[in-house]
Amino acid sequence: MAGGGATGHDLHIDQHLSNIAMQYKPMGMIADVIAPIVPVAKQSDNYIIWDAADAFRVEDDKRAPGTEANKIERGVSSEQYFADNYALKMLLNLEDRENMDPVFISEMREGRTKYIKSKLMLGWEYRLAMKCTSGSNVGSYATITSDWIEGRSGYSDPMLDCWTAIGNVQDSTGYKPNRCIMGAMAWRYLRQHQDLIAVVHGYAGKSGGTGVRYISRENMKAIFELDAFHVGETYYNTVQEGQSVSLSMLWGDNVLWYYAPTGPTTEEPSFMYSFRWNKPSLPNMIAERHPFDPKTKSEEIELGYYQDEKITAKNLGFLMTHVTSV
Repeated sequence: MAGGGATGHDLHIDQHLSNIAMQYKPMGMIADVIAPIVPVAKQSDNYIIWDAADAFRVEDDKRAPGTEANKIERGVSSEQYFADNYALKMLLNLEDRENMDPVFISEMREGRTKYIKSKLMLGWEYRLAMKCTSGSNVGSYATITSDWIEGRSGYSDPMLDCWTAIGNVQDSTGYKPNRCIMGAMAWRYLRQHQDLIAVVHGYAGKSGGTGVRYISRENMKAIFELDAFHVGETYYNTVQEGQSVSLSMLWGDNVLWYYAPTGPTTEEPSFMYSFRWNKPSLPNMIAERHPFDPKTKSEEIELGYYQDEKITAKNLGFLMTHVTSV
């Protein structure tokens, strides 16, 4: 075999490392809560899209004595997903293994497992952020004409901006957005905006009898009547390997308002889902340990999964862009 690599039949599913991977979640990443995982039995298949016109039509439900109930219908269409395979691996070299005390070898394997999952999660987060911050993937979007940074000339009213976005979705679809994703830069300034502080603390300004005050994420849920409020705090390196690091915020100063049910369901529309091909024989964030290869003097630890992240109802989302960088 070229390169001495192990085949699929040579790998070993390490249950301990798999448990480590399942329990571990990198800080600041929200991909799994934005687009909940829907387990699917096939790599490619159709998913249902219910017709909104039928759902909101007032039917003639009056029945005359001795007659049957009026028959109604529910229109349905479908779209297709394809679960791509995402996978990464790391080596554990003979030199590293032999130079380490035996008690620490397990920790080294665990560390590699966590690092691989962090990288896979970063890729998932990146794909979602690129989709969710594109105006072509939502029902409506708007660039804020006056930013949210106090002290600048003509800064805007964020309360009005947010309620306008919420009303836009509700009026066009009948579904009121119940979730919000706010980029870290947007949240940095909104949480200290005096208009929202006044709503929460009962006075205008950031300081009061108990010192400086801000609004919290829980305050945001209460103010805008949300089921969930998430801040996208993930950074990524924008340059290629071998160059000096250059970090950028994935979610920046974008704000997405959208509707999603409390859990994955085929009976109710949702802005977005992650379709995960899930069968016992397939990788699903389990740790595979390829055996020691005498040619490369190393073993390999690999994690992977099959998934397609789909915006399933773009009209349930409203994107606000450049809220701090007008």
